Amino acid sequence: MMTVGTKGAKHQWAQVEAFGSRFNVLVADLLVLTKARVVSLLVFTSGVGSILAPTFHEHLSGALAGLVGVALAGGSGGVINQLIEPSLDQNMRRTSRRPLAVGSISRRNAMLLAAALLLSSVTILGLFTSLWTLTFTLLGTLGYGVIYTVYLKPSTPWNIVWGGIGGALPPLIGWTAAGGSPFALLPWCLVVLISVWTPAHFWPLAVCCREDYKNACIPMLPVTHGVDRTRREIVKYAWATLAVSLVPVWANHNLLYGVVAAAFGVYYLAMTLRLRRMEIGPDMDRYARHVFKVSISYLFTLFAFLVIGHFMGPSHLPAVITR
Repeated sequence: MMTVGTKGAKHQWAQVEAFGSRFNVLVADLLVLTKARVVSLLVFTSGVGSILAPTFHEHLSGALAGLVGVALAGGSGGVINQLIEPSLDQNMRRTSRRPLAVGSISRRNAMLLAAALLLSSVTILGLFTSLWTLTFTLLGTLGYGVIYTVYLKPSTPWNIVWGGIGGALPPLIGWTAAGGSPFALLPWCLVVLISVWTPAHFWPLAVCCREDYKNACIPMLPVTHGVDRTRREIVKYAWATLAVSLVPVWANHNLLYGVVAAAFGVYYLAMTLRLRRMEIGPDMDRYARHVFKVSISYLFTLFAFLVIGHFMGPSHLPAVITR
């Protein structure tokens, strides 16, 4: 027969398992609510901006504070975005399971979380970095969380073109957090690079999710201008991304990066051209989602080789003033 002590131990273990399960669900919800995957890319590009700054080794604490500040502010922007449009998320398969859409996290708690994250970011950046770093971070958060979500996304099919600028600022944020000049050429090259990469990255996803956007009454380009026009625009921005990605070869004297940027840029351009020629249907939709995923690796690779080439030393290329 089972003793009382054994029953009690099993009951306590069941409680522990139940708590662990609830905790795991909460963590998963918080990661989705703060858009942790997007934030990780913001932090990565910010970190690259810090490392490339000529004064990086003299401002390690500022660079670290910049990364933390970008992570907190990016998380806050993700929460604000979902606070504003829970009804839209409910009407899209891709977003219908988000915490606010299903009610697993209350709006009140989400608002408290967004405020806490943003206040923490402002405090850390204000104490340990420059006014430029704080300003660019707040502009990025405001640009995505408010301007893009409230004004651009529901009103214009070119929302991602203008809204993407807010998400392009992290390299400049990291650069200034590490003591670099806000008027240097290289970080602004990286800002422009992310800005032109963003439409080429996002529109393939919009193509395969066009029915969701149509049902949610969101005027994404495939909904307002059709799939063919969107695919032409993807190719145009892939060309622009390839061209802009080669500018840091001279701005940073980085030949290794240039080889990788040219090779991967041509490869991604070829993918967009193939997408452009495909017949509209399920196969095209699947390939568009694949193009979207590859575009993330594209940007990650570009920034990774900026750092690798930087540590290998400058190549013998025409000098360009970068400070």
